[in-house]
Amino acid sequence: MRVIALGTLSGATGDREKGEDFVVDAKLGADLVARGLVELAPETAPATDKPAKTKE
Repeated sequence: MRVIALGTLSGATGDREKGEDFVVDAKLGADLVARGLVELAPETAPATDKPAKTKE
């Protein structure tokens, strides 16, 4: 689960600064969200390795 710190965090997740995004397991992420320490990071579309075809 990708989350964004809402403040400075220190502990099981390591040292995190406000606004930093990081990955945690689902259980820890849900606990941190419930406690108001992080918010879910927006999902991003997976990047494609193929370049887009251009019309000539």
